[in-house]
Amino acid sequence: MKVVVFSSSKEANMEEPVVCDRDSVKVDASKCTGSSISPAPFIVKYLKDLGFRVTVVDPFAEPSSYDADEVIRGTSFQVPDEVVKDSYVVVATRHVYDTWAIMKAIFGGAKEIAVVMSIKRAKVIMKRLMQSGIEKEKLKKLRIPAGLDINAKGEKEMAISIISEILMLERGGTGLPLRDIKGFEKSLDEI
Repeated sequence: MKVVVFSSSKEANMEEPVVCDRDSVKVDASKCTGSSISPAPFIVKYLKDLGFRVTVVDPFAEPSSYDADEVIRGTSFQVPDEVVKDSYVVVATRHVYDTWAIMKAIFGGAKEIAVVMSIKRAKVIMKRLMQSGIEKEKLKKLRIPAGLDINAKGEKEMAISIISEILMLERGGTGLPLRDIKGFEKSLDEI
């Protein structure tokens, strides 16, 4: 199974400092600073450990930033639709190119789209996406915030939550506790 992780190793100092079209992005690197704390490197590592094919898009990635099958980097980059088609997509771009990454995933035909984003931020981005012509029904399918509710603390736990959601979707799980699915209490009552 293919997973595409849109990420950014730096954080934007202003609202999405990019110029973009359907397939390409140019990031104004002067408007991005520091090193961003993100679950993305852990998501990639864990997915690779599980045998997934992983592509990372990160304009500021260092050569050793990710253990992925492919890393698309540089402040000017292209992502053809074939890269995201039928893939699970995780968007964790730290406000650098949120809107473009979500649009690329939708128009490129991603299987599922999980976005690491607060609900407050999502309202801003969803309004922008609707103004660009994306129907609300398509946006309702987005998984915002990404992951299952495990009360995650820190980037590693967030990554586990997001990967758990991807596995649940891929394998047809429910996300419910196994004790409830397997009927532990009922079996205990039968003893």
